Amino acid sequence: MLTRLAGIVLATCCALHVACRQRAADPATDAAIVDAGSDAAPSMPGVGGAGLKPLALGCSDDAECASGFCVDGVCCDNACDGQCSVCNVAGNVGYCTGQLFGDDTTSTETCMGAHTCAIAIPSLDLPACRLKTLQACKTDSDCASLLCQTFYVDHDGDGYGNTSATLKVCEVDGATPPVGYAAQGGDCCETDANAFPGQVKYFGAKDACGSWDYSCDGKVVSQTGVPTQDCGQQLQQGDSSEYDPVYCR
Repeated sequence: MLTRLAGIVLATCCALHVACRQRAADPATDAAIVDAGSDAAPSMPGVGGAGLKPLALGCSDDAECASGFCVDGVCCDNACDGQCSVCNVAGNVGYCTGQLFGDDTTSTETCMGAHTCAIAIPSLDLPACRLKTLQACKTDSDCASLLCQTFYVDHDGDGYGNTSATLKVCEVDGATPPVGYAAQGGDCCETDANAFPGQVKYFGAKDACGSWDYSCDGKVVSQTGVPTQDCGQQLQQGDSSEYDPVYCR
């Protein structure tokens, strides 16, 4: 039994020895094995395999790209399907980047209509998709501009509006108020353009709201220092026969 087993082992070793010698004597065989190994090596994403496009080249289908992702008309490094994400930003084509302005009409969750893309600020819990200018808002964080501006109804056009009648919309700093509104409140008579905070002129008659308080500060003063109960009255000027009205504000 032991003799037969030894014979089998010896025969196997001899066969392997012969095969190895034959392979060493045939360089073409080695070359064929090396070539086969090269063909089997996988292509790296973005580098481009046989017939596949690298990142940033134009495409119309995922199958054209070595990365497997055709986004916004170019081969992209990933699916780039997040809201306000694009892959064709100048200077960074082929790499998914945040869209800093404008509508996002291609992502699964679009950003359009009353909203627009802006800079996302994760640390402040601010999403990339926020309200456009002139859209009604509650807080600054609602707006792409990060400014929810309060305007005041200004019926008389004096630049000051009614503090209790407001409009809050997204705007940029320093924007012109909408027609019929003012950027400042505090007007005490919205039907008289002469009555507003900071008025320095004096008048001989009450304002359209029936008050002498043209400066909207809650006080009435006469121009000449006479008692305010004489506002609007014709008073004799010294010993002259002339009478002048008492001007107040």
